[in-house]
Amino acid sequence: FCARTDLDASHLQAVLDKEDTDGRFATPEARTTQGNARGFYVELHREQKKDLPEWIDRQLYIALGTLLQAAGALNIDACPMEGIDTVALDSALGLGEKGLRDVLLVALGYRSGDDFNGSLPKSRLSEAQVFSAL
Repeated sequence: FCARTDLDASHLQAVLDKEDTDGRFATPEARTTQGNARGFYVELHREQKKDLPEWIDRQLYIALGTLLQAAGALNIDACPMEGIDTVALDSALGLGEKGLRDVLLVALGYRSGDDFNGSLPKSRLSEAQVFSAL
């Protein structure tokens, strides 16, 4: 999974134009509202919160959650990984020249029948330890 190194005006405009071409906006006002909202959040995180790279990463993790759910629904094993050598990976893939940086990897596939871990029971904290009701 790669994240953009910046969300500049030209990128935001390109996304808006693509969505418009694809019929995502019922009215011109809807397009304007979407463009303004996106610009607002980007500038909020760039200028006020000063956490734009971290915010971009958090958006990526939303996509990761969707990928993991979809893989599970298709009985495809998935293993998300952090702690990767981002410098080596970025260099090998030429990500910087594309305005991208890697954040995490996900291995997708089918486990071997010889995988001892695949037949072991899962271990999770109880619902009471994880969830609370107000």
